[in-house]
Amino acid sequence: MMVQNIRVTYLTVLLFNCIWVFSVKAQNVAHVADMQISLGLQTYSAPVKNRAVTGGALSIAGVSYGIGIGVHSRSSLKIKVSDSRKFTAKIGVNDSEVDLQSKSLTTIPLTDGKRLFYEISDSRKQFVGLEGEDGKIDQGGVVFMLVNNGKEIYNSGVMYAGDRAKEVEIEIDRGILEMIVEDGGDGKSGDHAVWIDPKIDYFEIPPIMVAYDYTGEKLEQSKEVDKKLKGLLGKLPKIETPLKQPEVDWLIDNSHAKANVYRSDNGKDVILTNGLVARVFRLFPNLATVDFMNQMTGESLLRSVSNEGVLTIDGKEIAIGGLTGQPEYAYTLMEWIDDLGIDPNSFLIKDFEVKNLSDRLEWKRVRWASNPQMPTGKEIVFTLTKDDILVKVHYALYDGLPTLSKWIEVTNNGDLMVQLNRFKLEQLAMVEGESLVDVPVHFEKPNIHVETDYAFGAMQQKTSDKTTFWETDPRYTSQTNYAMQLPAILEVRPPLGPNVGIAPGESFTSFRVWETPFDSYDKERKGLFIRKMYRTISPWTTENPIFLHLTTTDPVKIKKAIDQCAEVGYEMIILSFGSGLNMEKESPEYYAKFRDLVNYGKSKGVELGGYSLLSSRWISEDVDVINPKTGKRGGMIFGSSPCLCSDWGYDYFRKIKSFFKETGMSVFENDGSYPGNVCASTLHTYHNGLEDSQWKQYAQIQGLYKWMRSEGIYMNVPDFYVNSGTNKTGIGYREVNWSLPRERQLVLGRQNIYDGLWKTIPSMSWTFVPLTEYHGGGKAATLEPLSEHLDDYEGHMMQNYGAGVQACYRGPRLYDTPKTKAVVANVINWYKKYREILNSDVLHLRRPSGRDWDGIMHVNPNLKEKGLVMVFNPLGEDMERELELPLYYTGLTSFAMVREKEGASKRYKLDRDYSIKVKVRIPANSYSWLVIE
Repeated sequence: MMVQNIRVTYLTVLLFNCIWVFSVKAQNVAHVADMQISLGLQTYSAPVKNRAVTGGALSIAGVSYGIGIGVHSRSSLKIKVSDSRKFTAKIGVNDSEVDLQSKSLTTIPLTDGKRLFYEISDSRKQFVGLEGEDGKIDQGGVVFMLVNNGKEIYNSGVMYAGDRAKEVEIEIDRGILEMIVEDGGDGKSGDHAVWIDPKIDYFEIPPIMVAYDYTGEKLEQSKEVDKKLKGLLGKLPKIETPLKQPEVDWLIDNSHAKANVYRSDNGKDVILTNGLVARVFRLFPNLATVDFMNQMTGESLLRSVSNEGVLTIDGKEIAIGGLTGQPEYAYTLMEWIDDLGIDPNSFLIKDFEVKNLSDRLEWKRVRWASNPQMPTGKEIVFTLTKDDILVKVHYALYDGLPTLSKWIEVTNNGDLMVQLNRFKLEQLAMVEGESLVDVPVHFEKPNIHVETDYAFGAMQQKTSDKTTFWETDPRYTSQTNYAMQLPAILEVRPPLGPNVGIAPGESFTSFRVWETPFDSYDKERKGLFIRKMYRTISPWTTENPIFLHLTTTDPVKIKKAIDQCAEVGYEMIILSFGSGLNMEKESPEYYAKFRDLVNYGKSKGVELGGYSLLSSRWISEDVDVINPKTGKRGGMIFGSSPCLCSDWGYDYFRKIKSFFKETGMSVFENDGSYPGNVCASTLHTYHNGLEDSQWKQYAQIQGLYKWMRSEGIYMNVPDFYVNSGTNKTGIGYREVNWSLPRERQLVLGRQNIYDGLWKTIPSMSWTFVPLTEYHGGGKAATLEPLSEHLDDYEGHMMQNYGAGVQACYRGPRLYDTPKTKAVVANVINWYKKYREILNSDVLHLRRPSGRDWDGIMHVNPNLKEKGLVMVFNPLGEDMERELELPLYYTGLTSFAMVREKEGASKRYKLDRDYSIKVKVRIPANSYSWLVIE
């Protein structure tokens, strides 16, 4: 009896839990407007998110709506609803008025004698409507239908313009749901239907928009193109497969990792490889990526064949190449590829060329850099076409670096503007980072670093990344995850837009992506991969001048500061925030004042530049970015910011360029740089509305930075624009911490350095030293008078210069007494003596804790000094410690010569793990260093 009761109780609890799980999961809601509506079928134009098909606001019978999908009959959206149970929406015909007398109206004749109307400006193309019986656009009538697994489950009857919206709430039964809009029997003109906030309730597997099966003519590559491609392929040198793994660690010796383009030994594939990574392309029957190899591990990064990206043009999604028909998406057998077909809605390959890598931007070299060379390598460019659109897909592979770069060009060879609504630069079916049955809060992603030069809004790359998306793959039905939520598709795309018009004969160029697979999960090694990438692809970041942040524009004080810099070896002065400098001021006298100071600095070997604030400021209602949620300024990043595509924005950039041209300044600190704001204004001169606002504002700021790079202007920018030409960003610190007592600033500063150099190189980063009071703190926080706090002043300099990190030494002077001058000069002389190794890669030895020693080690196998160790003692008494130093990345294999400071060298034999043990004495509240040769 007891057993039976226990069993009943267990079943009751189990039933309760099942009901609870069921009820919780039933709360999931998917908004159809957020799905890939460009996959829908539509006779005229294409489905539009949150607008009418004509581009106007959503409105039915005078009632406005914010969320929905605008369509035109006949239209059909096909959704795989999986375990969904209910569909809800409002429906109706959108209110619309069209001025057919507009001078910007363009017509396209159809075969039935009717015309399509488009509104076309210099930068925008918008569908307006279909001509009716009287030469105008009719007030349309439509029928809304829902079809579930081939069975009609809802029919609205005919609805006309002006009718009130109808509510739709209907149960659905898994499978496929089609949202259909048909003509109401009075012709298709004016059939501007809208689905208002269509939603689907689901339990576990989210519904997704899917493409329609193609039933038209099968595409084939022409014989002429086939012959041409085979001829080009035959001219490439042959490489044996499987590809070999490298015999040496590229982080120690990368001289053998030379990029080139080959044909495979099967005669079917093009292989771009440098011995570290390889991308394999099939050309027949269409271009597709069939493998992306991490040669360092010998593993494939791809599960299945992938296209070369996706374009949405005039609302319709078109794949760049790609093949269809793969029977399994967990893995790929190469023999399957021969049987794959052309995606019917895709661009077809016509040509390709191979060339040496060219510079992606102009870098005028005017100062010291640890890497003064632009990267070398190979570039392959594939040309594809569809209708009158030509797409060039560029791949660049670097010598000596496991990094592949990609970008696309889109050219309009037709007679009518086309609208590039969106693009996906990559859509790769990647091997998942982990396989879980359930859905965690965060999935582990594949072991690859992905970043683009379309980055903004943060000091670090991770938080400035706006273009990397890990999506689910509904084709991958054999995955272990029950809800099919594995993030196994890598998509690289802008978060919004660009929604730009491409006029006949004009071209559009995307941003660039860099993809770097890792061969390890070790944090230090992964960091070295990324740091080597920056040194190679953006070598201007290895410039690292020694600068002072001066807090005045008084010419007498500036000249005195220049004299001090020249005396102790400083190389640059930045007229800091609060100095009074105004680069937006247009005055011949103002220009002349700073031109004289620039020339005085040049005579002393000191560069002069200054500070300008851009985004985090309020200008006016007409200038500032408009919040799409409120229709007003405010509530945006930094509260409010000027729109860079307003007249004010364009004028700002003109003024900044004029200031530099007129004064000859060569340093720019641009605070509050463009943080990624969108703008819903339709009145700003240089963007059309929300969809193109982010793209065009970014183009403005990137254009300025690229111009400055070509002029040799050094740039400190507190956002991650380093791949767009800037030199430095903040290492990562809390500004108010510089108001804490000096001894705390020292330890916190070393923590900032230790933590900030995992994924950035020293010369890319700045930290801070408040010579005068900053954010409060009083005497306990400041270094002035400098002569009274020499130990702390020297401590700041040594831990910063010892890490290769420049600080913003902010104040009116560098020294106040001969003794202070001597201390500064000694530190700078030491730094310049070891400049090469101090700007080399950093290994993390021990993070500052305040309890014991802490330190870092620089390594460079290509220098005389293979390593330099910096160690610090935060305690009030001397300490002696035995340090275990990992010397693998120095390139040394047998023994090392080590000296403490400038003492005599001692020989150490390396252990099997390439490490040595060295005793070192560190004075109280001070530092020491070791040189390894």
